[in-house]
Amino acid sequence: MTLPRILEGEGFRIYLSQEAGYLRAQVGDGCDSQAVSVAYWTLLGNLCRETGTTRLLVVETLQDTVELTEIQPVIDAMVASGLQAVRIAFVELLDDLEGSEYGEILCRERGITIRTFNDEQAARHWLLYGQ
Repeated sequence: MTLPRILEGEGFRIYLSQEAGYLRAQVGDGCDSQAVSVAYWTLLGNLCRETGTTRLLVVETLQDTVELTEIQPVIDAMVASGLQAVRIAFVELLDDLEGSEYGEILCRERGITIRTFNDEQAARHWLLYGQ
């Protein structure tokens, strides 16, 4: 895979870059919804599996948010795409840190190693060095 690279999805773009020790994916240029989140997590999971990526930094800059009552299918998609094999730092830059933290709890219950941040530097530190 040649990086940097842009993946186009319906209602979003993922800007990918290979950093020292991890893959960075910035998800933006759209509005979040259950369908958008399912689509981008599925793309990222498939990409990680295909490339052997084991550390992923996701920076989300989508407008809006997935309602808490609609989050379970997003977690199901993450599991189905094999993200249990990837350590994920998720950075919520806009507005839904509480919802993202709830999603983190659900992910951990399903065997996904993920942590939610609102600061990319802290996320990078945890991704590379944290427990």
